[in-house]
Amino acid sequence: MSHSAVSHQIRKLEDWIGISLVERNGRGIRLTEAGERYKIKVCEAFDSIHAETELLRQRGSAPMVRVSCLPMFAVAWLMPQMHDFWGKFPDVQVAIQYARAAKVLDPASVDVAIEHGNSSDFPDFVAIPLLDGTTVPVASPDYLQRNNYQDPRDLARLTLLHDDDRKFWGLWLRKISIDFDVDPRLAETGMIFPDGNLTLAACLASEGVALLPRSVVLSQLRAKTLVSLSTVAIEEEKSYLLLTPKSRPVPRSALCFAQWMQSLPGTTKIGVPKT
Repeated sequence: MSHSAVSHQIRKLEDWIGISLVERNGRGIRLTEAGERYKIKVCEAFDSIHAETELLRQRGSAPMVRVSCLPMFAVAWLMPQMHDFWGKFPDVQVAIQYARAAKVLDPASVDVAIEHGNSSDFPDFVAIPLLDGTTVPVASPDYLQRNNYQDPRDLARLTLLHDDDRKFWGLWLRKISIDFDVDPRLAETGMIFPDGNLTLAACLASEGVALLPRSVVLSQLRAKTLVSLSTVAIEEEKSYLLLTPKSRPVPRSALCFAQWMQSLPGTTKIGVPKT
């Protein structure tokens, strides 16, 4: 644009606003105090528009997969293995979000989801078992040694760590009480955490004993940072499920991600449907 065209547009803007934005200074012009303030905000707005435009361009040029995961699954199992996916699919962008237990999963908002339960719990999704959902009591070896733990009868002097709800410890204690003299009312004691990720962190920090899914914390069990207190388990009928929406085709990027997860060690080897 020519200088005269710019000057004309500035005069029109000043007339519309009712405030002078520039003033003459010798042979040139300079911004007024109001013009300086306006310049800052206008530049911020253009920077914001530019940044969002670039983000949209990047999303348009690279495939994106939206993944919903339970917090503990994401941190303890998925993230330590993501380097393998990015090495094999460097052009696929992955947006991982935490699944919330109280929130109904929306098939329009995710491409792939990992949930714990049975297939019938998710009627809007194709559900495929990914990992065994069996849950066992675990603690750090240091914590058990400090408290001289020998068998489940010693649970009364341990701190129970609860993942969102005390009912799971109640189930386990009633099951173990068949063989040991253990009071199921112990489930009413201990600390409650809002999600499994915090429960796992507290367990690793030697704050107590938690009921955690064996398949998700398998690397910690193998590394001996956690040990199992008993072979008695609950939730044997449940699985960690790989979910894809029924109502729409699965994007190619999501299909790659789902098939990659199933290729990892320890997963259930069932084919992902090609919808």
